[in-house]
Amino acid sequence: MPEKYFVYDELIKEMKLKNFEAKEVTNHIMSIDPSAIKEGLRRHVKKLFRETPIQIIEPPATPKELIREDIQRRASNAKVKSLELKYNALLDDFVESEKRFDILLGIKEPVSFTRIEMDLSSNVHTGTAVAQLSDWHFEERVDPLTINGMNEYNLDIASQRWNKCIQNLIKLIRKERMAITIENLVLWLGGDFITGYIHEELEEGNYLSPTEATRFAKERIIVGIKFILDHGDLKRIVIPCSFGNHGRTNKKPRVATAYKNSYEWMMFKDIADYFKDESRVQFIIPNGLFTYIDIMGYTGRFWHGDSIKYSGGIGGLTIPLIKAIQRYDEQQKAHYNFMGHYHQFWQATKNCIVNGSGIGFNAYAQRIGASPEDAVQAFSIIDQKWGLTIRCPIFCK
Repeated sequence: MPEKYFVYDELIKEMKLKNFEAKEVTNHIMSIDPSAIKEGLRRHVKKLFRETPIQIIEPPATPKELIREDIQRRASNAKVKSLELKYNALLDDFVESEKRFDILLGIKEPVSFTRIEMDLSSNVHTGTAVAQLSDWHFEERVDPLTINGMNEYNLDIASQRWNKCIQNLIKLIRKERMAITIENLVLWLGGDFITGYIHEELEEGNYLSPTEATRFAKERIIVGIKFILDHGDLKRIVIPCSFGNHGRTNKKPRVATAYKNSYEWMMFKDIADYFKDESRVQFIIPNGLFTYIDIMGYTGRFWHGDSIKYSGGIGGLTIPLIKAIQRYDEQQKAHYNFMGHYHQFWQATKNCIVNGSGIGFNAYAQRIGASPEDAVQAFSIIDQKWGLTIRCPIFCK
């Protein structure tokens, strides 16, 4: 093949790879060598395209080109993903804005108001008031110099606090009558009205001897009950009694014969004799640990509380008290429990109210790390329908 035709063949092959038409190949060759027409190049090109199908063969990509393509593809994918995230975030903001707008439209919609009428009726429910009076330690001396001035207690202060307690009890009953009918009062005399001589230091510090202190406490209790009868507007006063651990005649406590050696048990009997002709008053004085009475269909268990022992562990009194109440319920079931002894007013469990004290904070409480508490007693309401409802302190100052 002449040299010129060899050159033409190479041009044809190159242009076939680039998918050129036969006419374009011919014209291109003619632009290079116009004389090619005379040599029959046109026929040669047509024949070549007719006999040989066009196949575009791409050369294989090099590793660098493949890596570059992957990088470009990854960058493109990342950009698309970023745009999708931004778009979705904008959609979320739009939806949230629509919700807030709907809420604002709802707020602006007109609202129909109805009037609430004041119900001044006091006959919706009937309840019984329960007052816990215990731990007064009337004759005990509390020297403020021994407890950093946090409390002081003597016979005059004890009388003042007692009178204030009884007065505030009547105020609480009157206040609760705005909501319910209260005709009856459970007035618990819970023990430790005297301190006694159970420790040697008490013989040195007490203002009165146990017999003198018993007489002092008896007078205060009688005066208090008479005041309640005169100003309480009550049909009935039930007085369950529990002797404490302080008012005993001996150093060591007794169990089965504890009542026989208790100044307070004797005092309760004397006070009951004093009111024997008063039809509105009923005393319940057990020889044992517990007093059970029915209050509006609920059983109340009353006891002084010194039978519960604990060593100041985590949870304090609550855990041993819960265990003790479970054991007591196995003997005789009670809906509610009322006790004292620990000089702290609180609802220890959902069904047990622990009473405060009349004496307040003293040297013994400071030594055992007890929290200082003012002189308070416990007041509660047993509602005929709802059971134990109101629980609040009776302030004694």
